[in-house]
Amino acid sequence: MLLGALLTCSAAAGESVTLTILEPSEDRWMYPSNGTPGFRAQASTFSALPAAGDQDDRFGQFIVKFDTESAGIPTGLGAENYEINSISLSAVIAQDRLFRYDPSEDHWSTYGYLALPDADSGRPLELFGTGFRNENEASTFTETSPMGDASRGKRNAYALGFDPSGAPRDVSNNVTDGFEPAPWAIAEISGLSTGDLVPVDTTVIYHISHGQADIGRYLRESLNQGFIWLTVTSLHPALQQGGEFVSYYTKEDPVHELFGDSAPRLSISYNLPELGFNSFERKSSGEVALSFVALPGFSYVLQASPDLTENSWMDLETFSTQTARSFSWQQNSPQEKRFFRLSRTPLSL
Repeated sequence: MLLGALLTCSAAAGESVTLTILEPSEDRWMYPSNGTPGFRAQASTFSALPAAGDQDDRFGQFIVKFDTESAGIPTGLGAENYEINSISLSAVIAQDRLFRYDPSEDHWSTYGYLALPDADSGRPLELFGTGFRNENEASTFTETSPMGDASRGKRNAYALGFDPSGAPRDVSNNVTDGFEPAPWAIAEISGLSTGDLVPVDTTVIYHISHGQADIGRYLRESLNQGFIWLTVTSLHPALQQGGEFVSYYTKEDPVHELFGDSAPRLSISYNLPELGFNSFERKSSGEVALSFVALPGFSYVLQASPDLTENSWMDLETFSTQTARSFSWQQNSPQEKRFFRLSRTPLSL
């Protein structure tokens, strides 16, 4: 008795997938004096240093959420099954020449009252994940959710990093607490040199370090859930109604609402999980039973053949699904010799 399993796949299904999500599903300026959370046209990042007191060092933060499931990335495959090739966030500066471009990380000791000299001009624009506390969760937090207690280390959503052991931590007060925050990305600006003033409508790009173990795990777990939260911050000194704050357009900006090119956007390249049978067996009763994981956006065809010749393959069943799920199939198989194969093709083809 001979049974065989073959897999075939269209070229489009086997290659990496690249997509861009043109705006966040949620974006919020996390600042205590934000009277219109979720509805502002701009969100700024800045520091409460050098005298932070009972305020977070990273006083003004900008959090964004991207709905990756709606963008077509299947959920529920298990975090370990998501292979990310590249991922980046881009955002557009909303005010003119208020800060200088700095593409390098500045040591924490160069900030605050007792700051050591900084080797270059400007301060970097930094990106992290997003953490939640005070019974708030990533799955239910929205752009209109309350900021919470504005005092040091208590805001409901905050810039999330990892310590050297891989444990998650709030990096909002890394200067006061004296540690390097290890940003997930530092903004890059094409056409500018270190120390140049940054013009309005400049696009900055954060290439996220997805290859680092802790960051990669956070991103894969996010894809498995269907959304990614990120936090943009900086430690630029700010004054009342002034200073070197950095302002970004949000998805509520009127120009973006008209033309769709100003809000933060997420670009990601990832590989589809390999096509394969989870189980494949012939039972003592003579039935053949098999299962496989199907992804949304594809048509799957299960075929059988007695001898592997091209004209002998017969369709047994066609599968498709709106969500990632496991399909099981079984059928009585009287033939002593039978081969099976599975193929998938994008539904758009």
